[in-house]
Amino acid sequence: METKICFVEAEDAGRVILGRSAEEYLLREFAAFECVRAGAEDAERTAAELAGEGVAAVIPLDMPLVTAEDIARGAECMKKHKLGELILGDEDRGAKMVRAGGGRKGYFLTSPHFVKVDGAKNLSVVYNQIKERILGKLLDAGVYIADTANTVIDDTAVIEPGAEILPFCRIAGGSVVKSGALIEGSHLSDCTAESGAHIVMSHLADTRVGARSEVGPFARLRGAEIGEGCRVGDFVEIKNSLFRDGAKSAHLAYIGDAEVGASTNIGCGTVFCNYDGKRKHRTEVGERCFIGANVNLVAPVRVGDGAFVAAGTTVTEDVDAGAFVIGRQRQTAKPRKDTDKTS
Repeated sequence: METKICFVEAEDAGRVILGRSAEEYLLREFAAFECVRAGAEDAERTAAELAGEGVAAVIPLDMPLVTAEDIARGAECMKKHKLGELILGDEDRGAKMVRAGGGRKGYFLTSPHFVKVDGAKNLSVVYNQIKERILGKLLDAGVYIADTANTVIDDTAVIEPGAEILPFCRIAGGSVVKSGALIEGSHLSDCTAESGAHIVMSHLADTRVGARSEVGPFARLRGAEIGEGCRVGDFVEIKNSLFRDGAKSAHLAYIGDAEVGASTNIGCGTVFCNYDGKRKHRTEVGERCFIGANVNLVAPVRVGDGAFVAAGTTVTEDVDAGAFVIGRQRQTAKPRKDTDKTS
């Protein structure tokens, strides 16, 4: 008995759950079926016409858990009991199946999949079932997920077999985690983690982390391109910047609108001063540079290859390759006047 699908328009069909809308899950599940769409008032008539000599399933587009297996089970039930109509779930809120030629009615087919996303409780039920499906498929494929209860991965993300996802991770959007990468306690949105990358307790968006690079803990990366073998440590923020292979910033730095050359070290407390109050400007730091602690690089500025910028320096002009730059006041010591008059 051939089964066709009549999708019913629904207010919550566009609600996004773990990367896809409710209706996207259904459209993908039933891509191999003959499908039509209808408004709620026309659904039964459309389904009856669609059924022909077979069966038509009427499925609201806000019921994303329904599977082809559910519909096949329903069709078998209709055939066995010579039914003209079969209710899937709740009579007023569920789906149904119809067959041309009539027959006995009154059968209900129950399943935890016949749930709409039209309320807070129902949404929670659907969300958690979809979450379990996603993680189950990844486990079956060979992705190491240590704690499924505390891991959330969007259906749109790509996690390769051999990747390891430790607890308290949220991997969203079009993120890609390559085999051999290790993600621990982090939030990734539209990011790529190459093989051997290690990201721990950090927040990344629109960022690529190269092979064998380490990020975190407590790093914040936005629109960043991190090369191979890099180190981005705790409380480092990188925004709209390129970090070439082997570059390092171990802790407490802001790197915005910049390009940092290969094997360059950015010291603790360094700030790339990219905003003048009206516009953003870029900074270029060459290869094999040493940028000391508490340095301010006031954009637009360029630091040549192999330059050494001493701690506490504010750089406002371009620095030649190989130069040593120091811009702080020479330390002096003066006698302290004792103002504490005690007897």
